[in-house]
Amino acid sequence: MTSDDRLRGAMASTMGGFAALVSVLEPQHWDQPTPCPGWSVFDVVDHVVAGERFTAQTLRGASLAEASEALVGLDPQNPDVLAQVDEAAATVLAAFDGSLDRIIEHRVGPVSARRVLGFRIIDQLGHTWDIATAIGRQVTLDPDALAVGIDVARAERATLEQSPNFATLPPDQGATPDPQTAFLRAIGRAA
Repeated sequence: MTSDDRLRGAMASTMGGFAALVSVLEPQHWDQPTPCPGWSVFDVVDHVVAGERFTAQTLRGASLAEASEALVGLDPQNPDVLAQVDEAAATVLAAFDGSLDRIIEHRVGPVSARRVLGFRIIDQLGHTWDIATAIGRQVTLDPDALAVGIDVARAERATLEQSPNFATLPPDQGATPDPQTAFLRAIGRAA
């Protein structure tokens, strides 16, 4: 069982890595296709920002319907995408303060804030790799966050199999000594 402090640390580290990658994006990158079928780099960044904002709202007591209705990703009127990424990250990290045992409404059903934190970690790790791959940039994901991400991905295998954004490989095909490859295989991103 991963401690709450380790989960929060993995989330902060993962968000930092995502923001660092967003900071190097150039105008020509935004329309690049990513490993997420049908999603461009812009779509992935927009999805992550929307996910952080959605999660913050549910953690603060919004119902699933309220958070879904208010779902807002990147503001096209604000050219400072990195500031939007940083703001969304800070907002959701603050919303994860307090007990991770509290139950919130989520698309997969009523779940603990701890479980949602795990979802956000694997989402950001995976999408950081997606963007790096799309723009041809080597990325090394944080080792501790990867260890947490592997644990979460394995625990959430059934949930991941229901998601259009993730896929899983049979467990025997996921074995590798490299944590980044193991994580990517656990979410169906690397053969």
